Amino acid sequence: MPPSAPAAPPARPFPLWWLVLATTATQAFASMSTMSPSTVAPALGASLDLPTSLIGYLVTMIYAGAIATSLIGGAVVRRLGACRASQLALALCATGILLVAGGWLPALAVGAFVMGLGYGFTNPAASHLLSRFATGPRINLIFSIKQTGVPWGGMLAGLLIPSAALAVGWQGGISLVALFCLTLMVLLQVSRRQWDDDRDANVRLFTSPLAAIALVWRSKGLRLISLAAMTLSFSQLCFTTFLVALLVEELSYTLVAAGLVLSLSQVVSVAARLVWGWMADRLGDSLKVLKLLIVLLILAAATVPMLAPDWPAAAIYGVFILIGATAVGWNGVYMAAVARLAPAGQIGAATGGSLVLTFAGVLGGPAAFAASTGLTGGYAASYGLIVLAGLAGLACIVMAQKHLRTGAAA
Repeated sequence: MPPSAPAAPPARPFPLWWLVLATTATQAFASMSTMSPSTVAPALGASLDLPTSLIGYLVTMIYAGAIATSLIGGAVVRRLGACRASQLALALCATGILLVAGGWLPALAVGAFVMGLGYGFTNPAASHLLSRFATGPRINLIFSIKQTGVPWGGMLAGLLIPSAALAVGWQGGISLVALFCLTLMVLLQVSRRQWDDDRDANVRLFTSPLAAIALVWRSKGLRLISLAAMTLSFSQLCFTTFLVALLVEELSYTLVAAGLVLSLSQVVSVAARLVWGWMADRLGDSLKVLKLLIVLLILAAATVPMLAPDWPAAAIYGVFILIGATAVGWNGVYMAAVARLAPAGQIGAATGGSLVLTFAGVLGGPAAFAASTGLTGGYAASYGLIVLAGLAGLACIVMAQKHLRTGAAA
């Protein structure tokens, strides 16, 4: 009998650099879409004859949508593939931002919710891809690189949108984000066959929407890390949502100057995410790094109520840059910790379930912060809420460390 033909070699995945770039860019544009209304909050409020603090409730709608899709994010990734789920996320973000740009109050709320639906798919999809193709000793750093997409999105939003809003109006300024999302959605198609070769058409999407939460809640380590992330996400969204309003209305900054401060805080948080990820890999202890950055966040947030227009600009910049490095810099180390503690084959589901708890902090955070401004007398005074959230998160990390040490000893 003639010798059998050799088996065809498996399809070679795209290079790791492209995977990291694609997942980071998806995160950046999705984040940019969710942050864009905040960068034009004073102009948006003026056009609707509503107070600027309304933006806090808009952000709540965004993360209500994110919670909804996080519940099924793992199942969608397994059913459609992580690449297709990322494309779906970008399409939803583009649709939502165009609805917000319409400037009609009911469409504003719907658009925010649709943006959130898209944002909720990004992390389960990216975690699935990175866990398949980027395993190794630098996993914290790789996840941290991907999570720099959040501050990159904030930086782009702070730099581009206020200036564009001055030139073409706030609707035109935020509409640029939809173009970015749709362009990337098309570019991702080149990788779909290789990245989605593990999709399973038999997976049911709505078998149990609470299964992902139950998966996380049964594991004490995952539960405590997720609760700590809830407090950190609370702080992150309060910071990014109201920074421009605080600077404009309480510290006498112009809209463009305030956008520059927001951008600088995001640039620093990009570097901080890489540093935190490198430290976690170096120390072999992501919880120790999370504990350190929470302590720094508490100290910086406690300084904000003392700020005044006559403070040196360098001091004001320094306070908000430190908050950016901590309140916006924690996500990569957290995502890597969740992926490491997740049961085999359930990283997407564990990530989605953990993010439901994380987004719960976001869901209540900006709304609570907006409401507190009436009680405390302003945005700066309301930073006391971030201090309290930081203390709660610190307690969760300490308990998680104790639990994991006990489990390892057993």
